[in-house]
Amino acid sequence: MIIVTNNERYIDLIKNWIRPLQKSLTLESENKFSNLLGRKTYFNDYLEKSLSNIENLKLTDEYIKLFNEFSIKYSEYNNLDTNQRKRLVIDTRKALLKLSKYIDLNYSFNNTNSFYSKFVDSNLSLSSDISLIKSIGKVNKNKLNELGIFNIKDLINYFPRTYLDYTNRVKIINLKPDNLYTCIATIKKFSIYKSPNNSNLSIMNIVIFDETSSIKVTKFFLGKRFRSYSFFSSQKSLYIPGTKLAISGRVKLSEYGKNFVDPQIEILNNNEESFNFSGRIMPLYSLSESFSNISFIKLIKKVIIYSKQFPDLLNQKQLNSLSLMSKSESLINIHLPPNQNALVESRRRLVFDELFLLQMKFLLRKRKNNRNIRVKSPIQKKILLEDFINKIPFQLTQSQKKVLDEIKYDLSDLTPMSRLLQGDVGSGKTIIAIASLLMVIEKEQQGALMVPTEVLAAQHYKNIIKNLNPLLVSVELLTGNTPQKKRKEILTNLKNGMIDILIGTHAIFEDKVIFNSLGMVVIDEQHRFGVTQRNRLINKGDNTNLLSMTATPIPRTLALSLYGDLDISQITELPPGRVPITTKIISEKDLDKLFKCVENEIEKGKQAYVILPLIDDSEKMNLSSAKKIFKYLSEEIFLKNKVGLLHGKLNSEEKNNMINSFLNNEINILVSTTVIEVGIDVPNASIMIIYNSERFGLSQLHQLRGRIGRGSHKSFCYLVTSDKNGLENKRLRVLEKSNDGFYIAEKDLELRGPGQILGYKQSGLPDFVLDNLPNNKFLIEKAREVAQKVITDDPDLRKNILLKNLLINNSDNKFIHDFLN
Repeated sequence: MIIVTNNERYIDLIKNWIRPLQKSLTLESENKFSNLLGRKTYFNDYLEKSLSNIENLKLTDEYIKLFNEFSIKYSEYNNLDTNQRKRLVIDTRKALLKLSKYIDLNYSFNNTNSFYSKFVDSNLSLSSDISLIKSIGKVNKNKLNELGIFNIKDLINYFPRTYLDYTNRVKIINLKPDNLYTCIATIKKFSIYKSPNNSNLSIMNIVIFDETSSIKVTKFFLGKRFRSYSFFSSQKSLYIPGTKLAISGRVKLSEYGKNFVDPQIEILNNNEESFNFSGRIMPLYSLSESFSNISFIKLIKKVIIYSKQFPDLLNQKQLNSLSLMSKSESLINIHLPPNQNALVESRRRLVFDELFLLQMKFLLRKRKNNRNIRVKSPIQKKILLEDFINKIPFQLTQSQKKVLDEIKYDLSDLTPMSRLLQGDVGSGKTIIAIASLLMVIEKEQQGALMVPTEVLAAQHYKNIIKNLNPLLVSVELLTGNTPQKKRKEILTNLKNGMIDILIGTHAIFEDKVIFNSLGMVVIDEQHRFGVTQRNRLINKGDNTNLLSMTATPIPRTLALSLYGDLDISQITELPPGRVPITTKIISEKDLDKLFKCVENEIEKGKQAYVILPLIDDSEKMNLSSAKKIFKYLSEEIFLKNKVGLLHGKLNSEEKNNMINSFLNNEINILVSTTVIEVGIDVPNASIMIIYNSERFGLSQLHQLRGRIGRGSHKSFCYLVTSDKNGLENKRLRVLEKSNDGFYIAEKDLELRGPGQILGYKQSGLPDFVLDNLPNNKFLIEKAREVAQKVITDDPDLRKNILLKNLLINNSDNKFIHDFLN
């Protein structure tokens, strides 16, 4: 909704109208909707009159209609019950708040337009080379090119990584340590000198004061050019006692009292308080050391007006219904936000664009896949699934049966299956994978099982051979370490159709790997593979079915936004007889007691894992390493027991020998890195100790913990922390409370964000979008809704040329491009 006029007097008029109304609504809420009597009139009479007399406010027809409807309802206020009154008051407050926000945004945008329009050069456009920007210089051009910035469009699309909020402006006496503040003060003393300890460092000290107190400001200048006489002289001439400054930065406390260290300093010309960066929200960009943040902001200010040349994916009607700002507004406010509200709204718009484009791509891909209709479904020629289900020594859970039915239904359809299977650690996804592969083998097609690590590939191979050999199903394993002679044999038999199931790592992607009739691809730990890798494997067959599996549960709304082209199945229960794992957070100083517990478990015939974040010691990180702890445990603690060491630098044969020794209980304690995170199944292991547990994500800790508790006996996971606050660590407490992977994934999402959990490469979304996803379920749903409407109305995008260019014609869109290709 756009307000008709936008001058300062008009803004004040609207604000002065809103303010007393909001105050009245607040008082009515506090008095439990009793229709409070004011000085002259009752609450409802005041609202009825105020909301109907709005001709002079020049609002849009939509607002006029809305406020008139409210006015009528307030005339009937005495006939409403308490809940109806409450609803009316809430709706009125929301409408007024929304109007207030739009006033702020419109006003700031118009001010921005008028201010930055002075930088407009009619010869420049979004495609203009950055060398054409006034005063850019060859050196700066080369620095920007190194950042991937070649034209004005690239420059505007280079978003801040974070922001410093300097809007908290206070007097010196009220400054508190470890907080960001802005102060307006006058110079009392100035000094600058060369550091006696570092030949490249110069230090500037300024004492400033206001009417309440004084404080020292310290700035550091690193580099030989800052040690020259001319630099010292120039600073001295700038910071003359009596000059007024704006200081923005973090206040620190030292033995000499409070001081500003390396703040933003601006000289206020003619004692005016209209400063550029201080007292505002300051954007921070990812830049090389040789390009300062301030220089980059000044450059952005020169080109930001060209944001108006960006085409908008959404029309005005869509913007109004979604309550989003325009593309040009969002780009200006993401770089130079006048206030927090403008920043929030600009992010919201840009997040929507990325989600919308992603949903469009998903729906187009799904539509394309749906065109790949088989002429007819392959005929079943063998009976394998029934035999397999009858021979496994346990009953499938209800959840497994439901998922299997969904897959059967997909495979009976003429459209190839694309399904994501989510299931907690130990929920029985592998059985579903085997059963699904058997369904295509029954029709004399082949299956591929793709896994991220050789350890997991070997584990799957062992499991599947054990289950399928009696059914005369041919299974082979292909990894990067498969001997050349064996590899040649596998490739020949695969091409001739003599291999039913091929299990492997990235080696399966190779062009030389040719299937005779690939009917299904199963991808385990699918979040470790990109979409391009997934498609390369699927394209090795015609109309290939896809089953992606993950033990890192993703909340359904988020899964829709990241894997919108897949149908989603969930295994929500564990096999019966599983005893919940007891998890405890312990301090490093309590390890001696814990080692005695481990000895007791080993005496009972059980085994233990000890997990470390690093293989070798690191000078940079104060973390425990696998090699160091292995030496300590084997030579000083567990002298009577056999201790093994497993890590990623071992070759495949060494890894497999170590795992088999542990599996056969020839090793009592396995010291390992996170290489055991997936794929190792040792039911006899009952204890896990994880060093530096505060350094891992919740989902990863849950995956690691899933290596124990795989039998019917009680198991224990100990999260060792060296952090002083580790015992109170909010994240680790989640694991103490719960064994539910879906609950843990939700918490991990809240605490770390999906960017950390899924990674940029896998999701194809920028960090600022990912970090906003957990709180933007509404936007995800709306993006999908709008995308579905576009596909329904214009399936070939003939009326949406801009969208078509972005999605199909290999667009240069900064973020979405990696994902789309």
